[in-house]
Amino acid sequence: MRFVLKSPKTPTSQEELRELLLVNRGITDVDLFLNPPSPSSFTSEQVGIDANEMKKAIKRIKKAIDTKEKIVVFGDYDADGICASAVLWQTLIDAGADALPFIPDRIAHGYGLSTKAIETIIESNKPALIVTVDNGIVAHEAADFSKKQGIDLIISDHHQPEEKLPTAFAIVHTTQLCGTTVAWMIARELDKNSAEKQLDLCAIATIADQVKLIGPNRSFAFHGLKSLAKTERPGLLSLFEASAIDIKAINTGTVGFQIAPRINAAGRIGDGIAALRLLCTEKRSAADRIARELTTLNTERQDMTVQAVEHAQSQVVLQQDEYLLIAASTDYHEGVIGLVAGRLTEEFHKPSIVFAIGENSIKGSARSIPGINIVELIRTEAENLTSVGGHPMAAGLALIPEMFELVKKNLFATAKKMIDSELLVESATADCVLAHEMISFETIETIGELAPFGSGNPQPIFLLQNIEIADVRAVGKEGKHSKIFIKLADGRVLEALQWNITPDQINLAGVNEMVVRLKMSEWRGKRRIELVLN
Repeated sequence: MRFVLKSPKTPTSQEELRELLLVNRGITDVDLFLNPPSPSSFTSEQVGIDANEMKKAIKRIKKAIDTKEKIVVFGDYDADGICASAVLWQTLIDAGADALPFIPDRIAHGYGLSTKAIETIIESNKPALIVTVDNGIVAHEAADFSKKQGIDLIISDHHQPEEKLPTAFAIVHTTQLCGTTVAWMIARELDKNSAEKQLDLCAIATIADQVKLIGPNRSFAFHGLKSLAKTERPGLLSLFEASAIDIKAINTGTVGFQIAPRINAAGRIGDGIAALRLLCTEKRSAADRIARELTTLNTERQDMTVQAVEHAQSQVVLQQDEYLLIAASTDYHEGVIGLVAGRLTEEFHKPSIVFAIGENSIKGSARSIPGINIVELIRTEAENLTSVGGHPMAAGLALIPEMFELVKKNLFATAKKMIDSELLVESATADCVLAHEMISFETIETIGELAPFGSGNPQPIFLLQNIEIADVRAVGKEGKHSKIFIKLADGRVLEALQWNITPDQINLAGVNEMVVRLKMSEWRGKRRIELVLN
């Protein structure tokens, strides 16, 4: 692994550090970055949404509300899709609409708007209008089917479109936001007061979907986290309690590693509608019950993921010469293959696709690294697939079993043609060298001014030089993590955490520098500085 410094400077004051971090992130308007405007201030055009399409969508929805036509909010089963469904459905109800949500079943309906799902909706109670959230931008067949059934369709989505768009009454689309905040832009036009109450869900979705936390997304995360910290939503309060989350200390890490996985768990290996009920229920007793169920599901999901990752690792270690990693098994649950792909990509620093092999269909989920547009790579095989969609960093696909070996062979070959091998060289990027005397609570406070952190605004990382390794110990359940004791030049010994690596997997011989993040922990009123290895 190579070290890459974004800046050659070594700051000696908080002012120098603040300026360096802002420059490293390309921030030119410091005040706008440190004081993000309210999401309510953004126009459709400012977030990449066609204003005419938005007007058409709002006019049709308001007509449905006024004439009491039945509306179905068609969501998705991940955290973004669940939050988007809750935002729009609750706003419609507040506006007096006759509206119901629909979350497709991962196994029965597959991903996104489909003819199967529309048939299921019609069997229950045929609507006059379907509004998708977080899906639909590539659902050509389903859109045509909806039209044949006499159902108006409004698509709201943020995924990458194809050259031709589906046929719909209106398409509210942008790739600049997540699915929930696209839905929120619609909700705001219907009932501003109701939409303002949904900013807590906007924060969860923005962080969970890993969109870049710059511009409008930073505003949604910044103000949404504030809303989340004072939420009165019974479902979230129950989820915080079940997850032992301190509501006063909620940040992007809390959302990404504790809240979102529990919401996702329902759609991954259970029924996504359970997570939607959690977010929308007004009864704390019901919320407590569902929160416990989701916590149990999340534990099951973690166990399934660990087993699948171990199996997938045994396959991809044989693909060292490939620019793309592919693992497949009949034993993988399709609800966890995206997580498995993410783990492979993280471990091997290569784009990965993991397939769950079924009797009549094979579902795949892909994850990528910066600089490699995985959905474009996969779309080179579109003629051999039954479906494909997603983002530059994550995608989903499906195909029939008979095509698997051909597609696998072609993807390996295409990856070598499209991917620059330099992108596959893993590097540890740090903002700068941090002098030992700058490791302080003041520095941690300066870093905190740049929050919330995430994609596009990474948490500051520093290179520490001239250190000594005093000790290393196994920590955590079953000793799967490591705690390294680092001695600084001034005599202080700090603890550095290394997740998912045991002491016997670490070679610290001769190590005198490390790339770390700074963290403050508090126990019984006493603060201390900790390091987290990157």
